[in-house]
Amino acid sequence: MEDSSVIDSPVRGNARGMAGWIRFLGIVNIIAGALNALSLIGILWAWLPIWLGIVLVQAGSRARDYANKGDEPSLAEFAGKLKTYFIINGIAVIVSLGLAVLAIIGSIAMMAAGVFSLGSLMDYLNSVR
Repeated sequence: MEDSSVIDSPVRGNARGMAGWIRFLGIVNIIAGALNALSLIGILWAWLPIWLGIVLVQAGSRARDYANKGDEPSLAEFAGKLKTYFIINGIAVIVSLGLAVLAIIGSIAMMAAGVFSLGSLMDYLNSVR
């Protein structure tokens, strides 16, 4: 059986390297959410980047804890926080794609309605002359 310190060494090193970047991205997300909240429309979804940022900051802290202590509960919490982040972000991407498809369909429908009503508009303009 292999020594656990040999197996954990690269994992702990990776966790140590990731911790700072994850926390940085979390803080950037929180700032982006706060800036979104300053606009009237942005306030509707400003909570999402703030929530994602908090989850990333927590994940970065757990990664740092695991890198320093090497304990399994910190690693499990780190992985759990990353899982939460990816699930929330994945759902947000799916919703965004769905809304984009609806916007495209709506735009095409409005353009088609404009093209089909062009004849009656021309008739109206000719009658006004």
